[in-house]
Amino acid sequence: MSGPAEPPLPSFLFLGVRGEGIDSLRARIGRILEDHRRYREEAFQPGAGEGARGEARETAAPAGDLDAALGELLDRLRSNAPYFHPRYAAQMIKDPAVPAVLGYLAAMLINPNNHAYEGGPATTEMELEVVDDLLRLSGFMAGGRAAGWGHLCSGGSLANLEALWAVRDSRPEGPVVFSRASHYSWKRNAALLRIPRVIEAEVDARFRMDPDHLARILEKERPALVVANLGTTGTGSIDPLEAILELRERHGFHLHVDAAYGGYARACLRGPGRTLLTEATARQRTGLSEYAYRQIRALGRADSVTIDPHKHGLSPYGAGAILYRDEALKRPLLNTAPYTYHLADRPNLGTISLEGSRPGAAAAACWLTHRVVPLDASGYGAIVGAGLRVAREFHARALEAPLARPLHEPDLDILCLVRLPRSGVEDSGVTLGAIDRATGEVYGRLSVGGPGRPPVLLSRFNLPADLACRALPFAARDVDSLGALRLVLMKHWLALGEHAGTLEEMMAAVLGS
Repeated sequence: MSGPAEPPLPSFLFLGVRGEGIDSLRARIGRILEDHRRYREEAFQPGAGEGARGEARETAAPAGDLDAALGELLDRLRSNAPYFHPRYAAQMIKDPAVPAVLGYLAAMLINPNNHAYEGGPATTEMELEVVDDLLRLSGFMAGGRAAGWGHLCSGGSLANLEALWAVRDSRPEGPVVFSRASHYSWKRNAALLRIPRVIEAEVDARFRMDPDHLARILEKERPALVVANLGTTGTGSIDPLEAILELRERHGFHLHVDAAYGGYARACLRGPGRTLLTEATARQRTGLSEYAYRQIRALGRADSVTIDPHKHGLSPYGAGAILYRDEALKRPLLNTAPYTYHLADRPNLGTISLEGSRPGAAAAACWLTHRVVPLDASGYGAIVGAGLRVAREFHARALEAPLARPLHEPDLDILCLVRLPRSGVEDSGVTLGAIDRATGEVYGRLSVGGPGRPPVLLSRFNLPADLACRALPFAARDVDSLGALRLVLMKHWLALGEHAGTLEEMMAAVLGS
């Protein structure tokens, strides 16, 4: 494929498409289990009532029951789609990196709870170090140090809820504004928190928030919170953060950036140490557009950010994160309890988060991965950039395909497109309904549940007719909605030479001939 050279990726970092890294993982898991055995042996000296090694009594259920149940579990897990494979482009599921698997397993065997420091001192410290990493990655810096605070959580929906709660209880009343392309959690969370008014800003033909429409809203309203997206769930679009930040300076709202999907793309901008790569260098190395570079660079000027390590951060679900700049936003969240938080001089992250029980294993997975994969263009940036280049290559090919039309130019690594009926071209009066039927036929063959083993698995993006006509101005409106094909091209394998044939087969199946 066109673009910069293949990124040099350590062979031990992933299990590989065919499981090439299994032997290496097996050896490291053995090391974890042996260390854990010694840890348990040395935890307490044997008491008077236990043997030298504290052997457990036999349980009522024979071991055969466990083996049988385990076999059933393994069989049932095979009914999942092959989420790890480059041919799977349906949902935002990244193959977790080997360090993340090892970190999660090692901590899971101890089962720490990061609610209170006493419940997980080691993994609480790891979580704080991960938050420091994420603050730096997002550009929340002051005086050469990370500025702000935050914590891990189960995912972006909960992070968005907490940000909305903190802002609601700390600022003057006013509506919440987000774009029509924003994640569904914003509407749901606003209803849950009894936010009296929400306003959906219009989006342009690339599904980015329209700053002119936002400006017109601000002429009449004084919102408490405006939400911008760095990677919408549907199309991966990046809202114009630079223009939205200019409006914030004039109107004083709290700007939250939902970067659950795209936050780690800021690694594409980072050079060694604290430097930012020039636009030309970052674009050459990672495939970012000029527009995307400028908006991602502006992320550090936001007031709060949602970012998910369990997406491009290479960690298992669920590992989301919420970051804040203002320490005062802790006040609405503060809580305590008489039966926990006994170490008042230590960080008790449950006092400033919505969740009670919080898995220390998630923090360990993030921590170990961050220690191994640099949070700059040589590490995460190379991996994220591989998907960006594939999406742009797919888009270029779609523009040339006679029976396919992309809905947008990809800002990140998500591409949505439609298939035209064989008799329909722009000047023949093709309708949205005809496009929907032609696209639906392709989706039926290339989606989970379709026949056989298709060359690619993709998902569907349903959009209202007015937005469909904005993206496809040649089509006549005769239906209320359109279903497009959605490809999440986050598997970096596709950018490597050995999988060039796989990418070609995927393009042929989706774009037709």
